Amino acid sequence: MSIAMVLFIVGCLGLAEIAGNAIRKEVEEQIAFNILLKEGNSDEENKALCTKMEREPFVQRIRYISANEVAEELGKELGEDPVMVLGYNPLQPQMQVYVKSEYAHPDSLPIVDTKIRAWDSVERLSYRQDLFHTVHTKIKATERILLILAIVLLIISFIQINNTTRLLIYSKRYQIRTLSLVGASAAFIRRPFVWHSVFDGLFGATLACLLLLAAIFALDKYQLPMLWNYLPLRDLGMLAVTLLMIGSLVSAFTAYRAARRYVRMDGSKMYLI
Repeated sequence: MSIAMVLFIVGCLGLAEIAGNAIRKEVEEQIAFNILLKEGNSDEENKALCTKMEREPFVQRIRYISANEVAEELGKELGEDPVMVLGYNPLQPQMQVYVKSEYAHPDSLPIVDTKIRAWDSVERLSYRQDLFHTVHTKIKATERILLILAIVLLIISFIQINNTTRLLIYSKRYQIRTLSLVGASAAFIRRPFVWHSVFDGLFGATLACLLLLAAIFALDKYQLPMLWNYLPLRDLGMLAVTLLMIGSLVSAFTAYRAARRYVRMDGSKMYLI
């Protein structure tokens, strides 16, 4: 049970990392490059240009706004239709280019900027570089904190699993001594303890995964109704496999070390511990 609780805490941190990555991707892909298109092209030509631009590897999606739509949006903001006031539409069509999250960081922005400016019909380009930088900086800071917590929890989990396994084998030390006296090899003596610990680790990891699943369903139902949208099944599967590997491998390693210690220990010392 102690192994399950430690792995459950590690799994909670893993869930936070998975959800954080999904939220980061969503936030970064909501920041747009605003492009003012040159006059002279029809809406059909501009839409064809958008379709062509969507093939660029850094483009997540493009929103095309015709000159009439720009005038309507401006009229809603001002409370007055500029076309009715001026007698004509002075505004130009625009595009909003949303980039993929892997390109939404300071190192890639100049490359994206250069490529967009090279597109036909682009008259002016603007984007909130400070917003990109702020989002990137805060995300990196959060990732560092999660990494530190992950390292600390992994160390704690190793210590806890190690102590649990050593106590188990300590209780069997006289059995180990008896097997040694009748001539059993060290490998033969260690094998059942290692396999028993592996199954204990797998059981604890499986229980931790079930607890995590129950926690996700509870949070999704009562606290965070959109939680599943930020937890891809592929990432959840990788987290489950990671917990199973941690539980089984750490248990096997600690069992091997503890069993080897008692196999090599002098019989007189064994009665003193």
